[in-house]
Amino acid sequence: MIDTILEFIKQVGAKQLRLRREKGLDIGYKGVQPVTMVTKTDLEISRMFEAYAAEHFSDLDYFILDEESFGRYGSDVKTKMNNCEYLFVLDPLDGTLHYSQNIPLFGVSLGVFKKGKPYLGALYLPALGELVYVNDKKEAYWVKNAFMEQEHLIRLHEDFVSNSPLIVDLQRHFELDNSKNVKNYLFVDYLCSVFCYVLIATGRVRSGMFKDWLWDMAGGWCIFRALGYKLYDVKAGKYLDELDTDDLTDDLKFKNAHIIGKEDDIAYLKDIIIKDKGL
Repeated sequence: MIDTILEFIKQVGAKQLRLRREKGLDIGYKGVQPVTMVTKTDLEISRMFEAYAAEHFSDLDYFILDEESFGRYGSDVKTKMNNCEYLFVLDPLDGTLHYSQNIPLFGVSLGVFKKGKPYLGALYLPALGELVYVNDKKEAYWVKNAFMEQEHLIRLHEDFVSNSPLIVDLQRHFELDNSKNVKNYLFVDYLCSVFCYVLIATGRVRSGMFKDWLWDMAGGWCIFRALGYKLYDVKAGKYLDELDTDDLTDDLKFKNAHIIGKEDDIAYLKDIIIKDKGL
């Protein structure tokens, strides 16, 4: 299955780059803030995967969930998520704001859950040529110059420990105790989940604190599980090992902020958090 998924990811990257070069992104907004921007690229890729899945996965019991189309299912969406064997969770264009401003921090995320457990995932940044994915053997890879002749494949290992001082932190969600060695680290925010998760998976960023929608998280979650990274719900005080729709709001955002990291880093971040602001 992973080869079929990667072929789709390749096609998505090419479409993102091609449509970005064309004049007129046909921009709309799902809310009042710039980060709610949606373009025709988002919508075309959403429809593209529906057709692709119908062609390649017709023998599977699957359900597709993505940022642009989930609303059509209304109150039945969680029931459909819980009743399928394979759940494909797609973010067709993450970093839409960057994309609209010709900043290369945008990409695609696709996560596959099998009976609720993270199974396969891929994160691709086409303008940077970087791809991270995990296969059904729980082997994770970082590909530089992805889908090019000079492609370079690097195996990522579970026992790797990052020494990066960078931590992705959405400080609007957390109040931190600045007396606890916080100055030893630099908290950054790139406004693109795919970019952040690629950096974490490849060790260039140490860990992160997030409050994401499921489609932001899905591809990264599947990859992190193979690399020994944990997903920790700060408010509930529990690790999230599998998808539970009770952890999500009706619009499929995680109810609580969470930490992604190795266990030692999670312990540190838990210690410096004074409280979740509940935003």
